[in-house]
Amino acid sequence: MNPFENGVVNSGGLHGVMNRSIAARNTRIVNSKTYTFFYNPMWNFFGDMKSPPGTYYYYKSEPKVYFWNIFDQVLIRPELLSRFDTNDLQILTSDGEISFLNDQGLPDTRIVSDHLPIIFKISL
Repeated sequence: MNPFENGVVNSGGLHGVMNRSIAARNTRIVNSKTYTFFYNPMWNFFGDMKSPPGTYYYYKSEPKVYFWNIFDQVLIRPELLSRFDTNDLQILTSDGEISFLNDQGLPDTRIVSDHLPIIFKISL
């Protein structure tokens, strides 16, 4: 699932939110039941501000296509937010020697996988 899909954002699902300050509230009440949040920093990769803008590229001749998707995610409980720096989260495009991308800047399935790996650091 992408970060914006029901199973990730719904209170009865993972309840992942795109914003640290919302996650820092820890919980919210929906229909008299308390749900805890996860912070999902993967939202930061969508669009043109970071590259690549996802971990999985999918193109088909269909009416609804996102092209770049983020199926590979990191979800963090609010209690660990102070130990996590979003700068320590990356979508890897190489191992330092071999590029994981083809000439069009898309995951090169001949070399690695159709999904780009992610790496992050959390101070425990």
